[in-house]
Amino acid sequence: MGTRPTESPLGLWGVACTPAPVRPLQSLFCVPLPCGAFCVPPSQACMKKVRSIFIALPPQPPDSPYYELARTWKVDLYFANLVETQGMTLAEFREQEISPLDFNAFIFAGRQAVEHFFRLIREMRLEVPSESRFLCIGEAVAQHLFQHIPGSMRRRTYAQARSLDDLIPYMRKHAGLRYLYVGGGVAPLQFFEQAAQHRLQVQSVRVYHVRYLPLPEPLRRKRFSVLCFTSVTSIMAWKHLYPRYQQRETAVLVFGQDTLRIAQAEGFQVTDYAPRGEITSLLGLLGQYLRLQSEQNSSRKRYND
Repeated sequence: MGTRPTESPLGLWGVACTPAPVRPLQSLFCVPLPCGAFCVPPSQACMKKVRSIFIALPPQPPDSPYYELARTWKVDLYFANLVETQGMTLAEFREQEISPLDFNAFIFAGRQAVEHFFRLIREMRLEVPSESRFLCIGEAVAQHLFQHIPGSMRRRTYAQARSLDDLIPYMRKHAGLRYLYVGGGVAPLQFFEQAAQHRLQVQSVRVYHVRYLPLPEPLRRKRFSVLCFTSVTSIMAWKHLYPRYQQRETAVLVFGQDTLRIAQAEGFQVTDYAPRGEITSLLGLLGQYLRLQSEQNSSRKRYND
């Protein structure tokens, strides 16, 4: 990209998260949040035509359904990675003085954690005990995990959680297990606080480094109608790289309940989120947003006429 990536100084999750205050319904886009609050868009966000959308994902192939969506609604899409990960060396991993064999349950919130954890396991010439349990945030992470474990161990995988906090009830049912959260950066404080309240044995270990990547120069000058964040890391990267950013009339869409929580904690006014109900992907969320926005603008035009 030509721009030197910025090392994350504090990791990704070391922020205290409190629910947003409950606010009155003000538009078609107000939706209930898991914390009991509501997503409310900026005051004029739904009154202006959506023209440009930024999505915190790598550039997509020409046949991507995202571009079909762009053609349908006549909007411009811009993709860029905000985060770069680099696997830890075996020496760096050992500096943490944590042995995977001291644990019998492993928590993975993303595919990068799975990939680098099992790479390090192979480098250490270890084998994860066959009685180990695996906790994954979402089916996509679980499917990636299945590439690294034999079929006999897959039935011991729990993948129904949509956020780390959703894991707590399952962990309480198996309170005697020793859990290892595998990630990069600092583990989420709220999750660890809840685990401590229930006297669960949880530790964290890092298996990769995280670096933040600034936007390409042409994109830095654009004022986007919509920002789409796909992970906690993308939220933290944006806030770290652009600390003086002001949202104003820009709509913000996020994927994942943990992403939603961190976005609100970092001061974003979230317009909508997924997964929720029948909306299971960021693509589906963006499609619904554009459809509802178009319907609202059409209704307003008929009213003014």
